[in-house]
Amino acid sequence: MLESATMPDRCESRGTRGRPDLPALLALAGSLVLACRAERPPAGAAMGPGGGGPSAAAPSRTVPAGGTAPSACFPNLTVERNVPVPMRDGVVLRADVYRPEAPGRYPTLVYRTPYGKDELFETGDEPTIGRAAHSGYAVVVQDVRGRYHSDGEFRPYHQEGKDGFDTIEWAAAQPWSNGRVGTFGLSYPGAVQWLAAMEAPPHLMSIFPAMTFATGRHFFYFRGAFNHDWMRWIEMYIAPDVRVKKGLRGATTEKEATAGWNRLKWQWEYFLPIRDFPVLKDVAPWYYDWLAHSDDSDYWAFADVVAAHPKIAVPALNFSAWYDSNYGPLGATANWNGMRQNGATEVARRGQRLILGPWDHGDPSENETRVGELDFGPSMTLDYYGLVIRWHDRWLKGIRNGIDEGPPVRLFVMGENRWRDENEWPLARTVYTPYYLRSQGHANTADGDGRLAKDPPAAAAAPGVTPGPGGAPASEPPDRYLYDPRRPVVIENFEVMGPYDRSKLQSRQDVLVYTTEPLIEDVEVTGPITAHLWAASSAVDTDFCVMLYDVHPDGHAYNLMPNEAGVVRARYRASESAPTLLTPDEPVEYAIDQMVTSNVFKKGHRIRIDVTSSRFPSFDRNPNTGEPFGTSDRMTTARQTVLHDAAHPSRVILPIIPRTGDR
Repeated sequence: MLESATMPDRCESRGTRGRPDLPALLALAGSLVLACRAERPPAGAAMGPGGGGPSAAAPSRTVPAGGTAPSACFPNLTVERNVPVPMRDGVVLRADVYRPEAPGRYPTLVYRTPYGKDELFETGDEPTIGRAAHSGYAVVVQDVRGRYHSDGEFRPYHQEGKDGFDTIEWAAAQPWSNGRVGTFGLSYPGAVQWLAAMEAPPHLMSIFPAMTFATGRHFFYFRGAFNHDWMRWIEMYIAPDVRVKKGLRGATTEKEATAGWNRLKWQWEYFLPIRDFPVLKDVAPWYYDWLAHSDDSDYWAFADVVAAHPKIAVPALNFSAWYDSNYGPLGATANWNGMRQNGATEVARRGQRLILGPWDHGDPSENETRVGELDFGPSMTLDYYGLVIRWHDRWLKGIRNGIDEGPPVRLFVMGENRWRDENEWPLARTVYTPYYLRSQGHANTADGDGRLAKDPPAAAAAPGVTPGPGGAPASEPPDRYLYDPRRPVVIENFEVMGPYDRSKLQSRQDVLVYTTEPLIEDVEVTGPITAHLWAASSAVDTDFCVMLYDVHPDGHAYNLMPNEAGVVRARYRASESAPTLLTPDEPVEYAIDQMVTSNVFKKGHRIRIDVTSSRFPSFDRNPNTGEPFGTSDRMTTARQTVLHDAAHPSRVILPIIPRTGDR
């Protein structure tokens, strides 16, 4: 990770000076096919046949709508291509159906995707399809509304509840279905499962929603900060098909898109005002609706799974990872707890399971043990596709295979690199322990005097200590830095996920760093984390970001959470639906949450947090002006003060798991 000190001025304080050339932007609109943390298709090439799926060697043949593929291409299976599935409003979606060759009525699985259904089976990109069909399931694989072979207009997530209901009920009524339907999928194909379940389709019996959200307020926005990765997601996976369908200019192939993105990505990322970004105007008008609704409101009800838990009546295996996009672990834990408490039926409440592993966003491999820059050892792997089938075997076939028995939570504890079963989340034996931010006013960079300690700051002011904001005496001098949105803290390798050494990032003067002494014994942190940060700003609005690190004896500092974790936009500090601007230089206590992990800090390691005001381009840059979100092309530098005296005890609350209670 490198700072952006060498980045030229792409956005000046006001006006269009430094903006990228608009004709160039429009000519190359959609030029992106790179990894994206907002969303990405669940399976990559490395996740193909190695996951237990069929070989990708057999080519598919073009089959007319409703036609049946020859068994030579799909041994022992009957395959129908582009089967029309009518929706309640008359729009026709299209699906491929894979089922055993022998006649009969089979339990049915539904997989719905915006990324294109064609050749998922043949390439091995979604091995569950073949494995399930060969295990006695009919499998419906559908392009969602407005994508590829399906008619209608694509409007992400808004449409998926009713369309999911109609597809599930259509599948249950087919002569090859026994009327018992389950769903599976990861990322967007995971989200559509919850959105359909919110509509309570009567023939839906079980779901396996992997790496998806529980509410739009930790998906589109995180504590008021916009997830800037959506721009790349749209350009990566949505825009090319839209341009083909509508005859629009721009990249329509992966090769063209990759070349354009590599050439223009930083100009696109730095473009201001965000709401005027021209590249997506024709392909994704709904993106600008998202930007126009930065406050929490009824607009986001379509993505509020938590509010719908009392209507949802199906068992769910909630599956995510510590290095998933941050909505993943937040969503999995919130949906698991919410459904256990509020699900519509006893079967639904008791039928919730939770698995959290060390992976990033995508199908876990059966043989890859490395995530980011760390190797988590051979015990981290599992047969993800087999797990999907076992889950549905229990609920659709009635096989008592044990998958719903025993402790309902399974966690991978990093550092020790082993799986552990638990009965609840958060763990009942957690000891929530404050670690206080301490310094003598020079915590800037990892070489500063910032420390993280269990002992709070002294109550009495020391002689000669500089007063804090407002002239109040301070028992410990505050730390200060300048946040200039023209020079944000940049995550240079933002296209990838996982743990990476961020020690270079912590050489910036606008990053405050607080670190414990080397640990004299192992310390386990498992659960939700909250930072209570006392801070003042010269601006009327700004951001504060916190990240937790495991510092190894060699000095490498590895992030323990995704880039989207641990942020708050100041105007939303008290409410995301009723923003209020700051009084400049007035200390405010910020509760910064939406952070979860499970890690054993080994003896000799150190616990570290850093504090800054940008994490770009994971989040948009706060211009510090207080203007309506996305409308400003003016930026101002904010003078930030972080207090940590007795009257303003800044601290991070770590969920410590006593080692004596280890299992």
